[in-house]
Amino acid sequence: AQAPFDNHDCDIILRSTDGVDFHVFKLILSLVSPVFKDMFTLPQTDLQPDVSVPVIPVAECSTTLRSLLLLCYPAATPTFSNIDDVKAVMEAARKYDMEAALSRAGDLAMAQFLPTNSLQLYALSCRFGWQHHAQIAATRTLEIKDLGRPSSLFTGLRDITGFDYHRLLVYHYECGVAAQAV
Repeated sequence: AQAPFDNHDCDIILRSTDGVDFHVFKLILSLVSPVFKDMFTLPQTDLQPDVSVPVIPVAECSTTLRSLLLLCYPAATPTFSNIDDVKAVMEAARKYDMEAALSRAGDLAMAQFLPTNSLQLYALSCRFGWQHHAQIAATRTLEIKDLGRPSSLFTGLRDITGFDYHRLLVYHYECGVAAQAV
């Protein structure tokens, strides 16, 4: 992996599904993730006798793992290519119980993708319980004229409950009624 995950003084290596090794430090992972902290306290069986640094295979691809780790390392911020990359990082952060990384990913997603992906950001915000972000995204979705009509443009319905989608439709309706009354 690229810097800062190429430090050979590391004490653990995380290997992505596509075979990229991330040289990281247990201390940093333990501070940001109770899952990793607990994992590191378990007795380690020496399955790799010829390796001085243990390798832990993870279920994430290198793009997701790099962004997730950048959210955890000091003075590092990832950039996301698209909303699906952010979603994958958010899922990984939730899986490893990395609350600060999850929150930072949400903030970065809102800053980067709100103008073009307000509906998906509303769905993700509802999914992760971020009411403030959900309200901001809902307000931005008022620009979508055909909301509620069948469309293949919004794949984010997988990430939202029927109740949250209904709330958004009610919000749109109420805003429309209020606008007509003016």
